[in-house]
Amino acid sequence: MPTDERGARVGLVAVRDSPRFGLQVLLSRPSAAAVRAGSGNLSFPAGCSDSGDHAPATLRRCHGLGAATARRLLGSEMTPAYAMGCWVAAARVLLVATGLCFAVEGENRAPVQRRVPPRERQALSGGGAEFAEFLTRQQLHCDLDRLSFFTQWIAPDSEDATKFFLVKVPDDLRGAGSVWHAPDKALLLWRDGALTLDFATFACLRILTDFSSCSSLLSEYRAP
Repeated sequence: MPTDERGARVGLVAVRDSPRFGLQVLLSRPSAAAVRAGSGNLSFPAGCSDSGDHAPATLRRCHGLGAATARRLLGSEMTPAYAMGCWVAAARVLLVATGLCFAVEGENRAPVQRRVPPRERQALSGGGAEFAEFLTRQQLHCDLDRLSFFTQWIAPDSEDATKFFLVKVPDDLRGAGSVWHAPDKALLLWRDGALTLDFATFACLRILTDFSSCSSLLSEYRAP
């Protein structure tokens, strides 16, 4: 099936610098239903892109990333608009998981950080069209430049890749149902059986252990 005919799965690697623990990442706790079903893994917040993410009306509400650059970074099998839609989907995942929206506003494109309350952000979990309507109501343009493509993984039991995006978030950010972990500490807890990780989360954490701060990590993965 051509890439543009189905949504891409995206994951969000939100990072911060902790004075005590150094680089930390935000991981989602499994729901009670997932634990009962035997899939109680810690994982990065994730979701799927949809047609609304790369619709013209949505892309007109975006800033900081060109479609040609997005395609170059994600793969020539995608159309430029579809590649940009993956960034939009990652921005939606950030908003739904944490309530944070990086954007610009006004003619001068001044950068802003909006904190969206839980009740309102749940209404935005439907897809790209709702996200575009939110940006329009707020007179904002989503700042896709704050997100960097990190890596992608295909789980052993799947044929679909998950594309992970990096974003540095404020140190005081909290996400309902989420927990902050230093990558090396999370892997130690996994080794000792104190928590479980899915394949892609484990693989990303292994990469992140090579970095001690957000600045060293983002300097490696920021697109030229």
